[in-house]
Amino acid sequence: MRISQKLFFITLIFSLFAVPQFANAHEHKKAKGKVSIENVWARATFALAKTGAVYLRIDNASQSDITLLSVRVDSSVAAEAQLHETVMEDEMMQMRELESGIKIPAGTNLEFQPGGKHIMLMGLKEPLRASDTFVLTLVFENNKIMRVSVEIKDAR
Repeated sequence: MRISQKLFFITLIFSLFAVPQFANAHEHKKAKGKVSIENVWARATFALAKTGAVYLRIDNASQSDITLLSVRVDSSVAAEAQLHETVMEDEMMQMRELESGIKIPAGTNLEFQPGGKHIMLMGLKEPLRASDTFVLTLVFENNKIMRVSVEIKDAR
């Protein structure tokens, strides 16, 4: 047998035995799951704005329900950050704070988007300028904390 044929057979045999084991390891990791934060952005504001909004997606690929209790932002960005939702009440759209947090069932995701759930930044220190970034801290039950970078976009 030539060297190239031997190499081919060795590769073939390795792939028959190694690939299924790798696939099982991947499935185990996927089954165990994790929580991830994606598509994090804030809408640019006008010069005198005192409030802003942040949008994102939380994927709960874990096997346990989680609760997002609160959000924080550095005081150089805003005085306060709050979880909010937009609802229709008495034929008017209104925003209300979600003081008890938001539960995210296992295997689901939660989308924060314009006209729905969102994060309100109250008492902006400066306008949110397109292409700038800042850090947002998400606080989950059991003192689990995730920090994410927020990209500011011109959403006109």
